[in-house]
This record gives sequence, C-alpha cells and structure tokens, in this order.
Amino acid sequence: MAAVSLQGIEKDFGSTRTLFGIDLEIADGEFVVFVGPSGCGKSTLLRSIAGLEEITGGELKIDGVRVNDLPPVKRGISMVFQSYALYPHMSVFENMAFGLKLAGKHKRDYTPQVEQVAKVLQIEHLLQRKPKELSGGQRQRVAIGRAIVQRPKVFLFDEPLSNLDAALRVQMRIEIARLHRELKTTMIYVTHDQIEAMTLADRIVVLRAGKIEQVGTPTELYYQPDNLFVAGFLGSPSMNFLKGTLAGIDPQGATVVLPNQQHVRVSVDASTAQLGDEVTVGVRPEHLSLAEGGNGFAGQAIAIEHLGESSVLYLDASGSQEPVSARLPPLAQVEPGQACRLVFDPANGHLFTTDGQALRRLDPVNQKNSRPTEACPQ
Repeated sequence: MAAVSLQGIEKDFGSTRTLFGIDLEIADGEFVVFVGPSGCGKSTLLRSIAGLEEITGGELKIDGVRVNDLPPVKRGISMVFQSYALYPHMSVFENMAFGLKLAGKHKRDYTPQVEQVAKVLQIEHLLQRKPKELSGGQRQRVAIGRAIVQRPKVFLFDEPLSNLDAALRVQMRIEIARLHRELKTTMIYVTHDQIEAMTLADRIVVLRAGKIEQVGTPTELYYQPDNLFVAGFLGSPSMNFLKGTLAGIDPQGATVVLPNQQHVRVSVDASTAQLGDEVTVGVRPEHLSLAEGGNGFAGQAIAIEHLGESSVLYLDASGSQEPVSARLPPLAQVEPGQACRLVFDPANGHLFTTDGQALRRLDPVNQKNSRPTEACPQ
C-alpha cells in the first residue's frame, strides 16, 4: 500500500495543455474515483500517474518516492484497462501469471499466488480456459486478477466496466468494492458513470477542462456541491436549476423571485449576496413533491415516466431552461398538459451566484422528503 501525492501536475500535448496544476493527496489504502465529462483529463491524469504519459510539470510521489522519471514497471502500480487486453493464445492462468513470468519468477513459486487470487475472484475453475471461452465479466475478472497477482502498491482502473452490460456492471462493482476491503490497497479509478463513483469511492475527484472542481466524499459532493457544475454533474436525473432574482435575505435563508413572480425560499447563508442579484435555485428531483400549497413553483406537465419503483415527472416551469424533473411515487397520475405545483423543503434547496458558486447551506445534509399528496391538484 502507498499514498500518492500530486503537486502542480501539468500535461501538455504539443502546444495544448490538458492538465492545469493538479494538486491532490491520496491516502494510503484510499479508494479515489476520478469523474468528469469526456475530455476533462481524467484518463490523462491516470495515465500520468501510471507513467504511460510523461508529466510536463509538477511532482508525483508514490509511497513518498518521486516517480516523475521512473518507468511504469518501477512505480509499484498495476493497471486495469477498459479493454481486457488478454492474450488470446494463453490460458487464464498464463494471462494472470504473465507479469510474474516476465519478472523471472519460477512457475512453482507463483502458481499458489495465482490460484489464490483466482479463488478470491471466483474464477479458479476457469484457469485452463482461453479468453474466447469466457464471458465479458469473466474476462474482466481475469484482467483484475492479473493486476492483483503483481501485489502492487497502487491499483489503477481506467473505466474497467464500460464494456459490460448493466447487470454485470452491478455485479463487478460489488466485487471491486469487496476486493478493496480485503486487499486494503490504494485504488484510483476513472469512470464516466456517476453510480460507480458514488458507490465505490471513499472520495470523488470531479474534473473539468483539466482542473479539479471539487474533491470530497460522495455525500459531501451530493449535498454540498461547491458550484453549479458539480451540482449538475452528480445525480440522475440531475439537479434542477431555476434562474431568479434575490428578493429577500434573513438569518433563516433567502427568498428568490422567479421570472413569473413566484417566490421560493432556500435555507442558505446569503449574507454575502445583495438584494437584486441574479441567482440560480437548485433542487434535486427526489426533494420535489406535488402539492397545492407550500414552498415551490407551478408549471405545466410535459411527460411522466413510470419506472416501477418511482415515476419521474417533467414540468415546464418558469426560470428553468430545461424541463424540471421530479421523482414521485410509482403510481403518480399526471397527464401531459396538466397544471401542477411542485414544492420542496427550503432546507433541501441550493442557491448559486452569477459566477456559479454555491452559497453555504444552513442544513446541508437534510434528507427529509415529505410528500404532502400523491395526486396532481385539479
């Protein structure tokens, strides 16, 4: 196991800079997930840690040792790629043992090690098969096993589950989380799937355009996003945003007036803002309910999706460029074109300034989700 320290990491491809002064400390044994939109630099950052990309500037340390100029094989890392990268002519055993064989170890010495890892991954019965005889999930287990037998200081995962179907992704998430608990090894994981990030990570690093937007636990990022980008990136459906004007400030929060003159309350510290400022109200779909009265806003139903465990209502509301989404009870009955009012607890609201920065919430981890009624008022 080892801590990983990134200090001012920069990466240029010719005249184009893709990483801008990345500062990050990853603790020994921590599971850290890099997330962000395509092109944000998350895979480039991972490959820079691995030594597959040469760092342009800054300092990278693994287990306290500066590794900027060390080749990948000497960094004490193992990497699992999006593609399984298995040798088709080799058996599962030979694929898993390939790195140990290259290192000059004798088969009698590494065989127990490979068999033990295969047992942990529940593929011990597949050791003599070729990759073409395996399912996608089994091939990914082999790729992970090949990394584990190296006994690295740090595991690096580059979108390892993206080629699997939905059911296998769930299964493999559970397996990877279990492996981390058992191995207690530092793991750095890149994904575009926020569910993977939220369920696997000790901490999530949100990247955009080669810079870190926010670092924190899944709970911190979900309930206390630093800015509009982070707030909108995590969550499915994503957080709703309604533009308005700051009309009132008091110790209990702020009042915002929407373009159609509806007023909503948000429990935030708005002491640094000014009356009349343009602001954006944020509220997550699961915190919205249908009701005739209360803190909220009215609009017209566009569509409703029945998902079994819940229904998602899409509403055309004043102040929102995109349809507002509300996660409702599974049998909620709303017709397209129907006038509805959505309400929320002010403690579950967010408020963002014109530059996209979040104002501090007064009750940042309030998970109340009252639902006064399940029917749309007629």
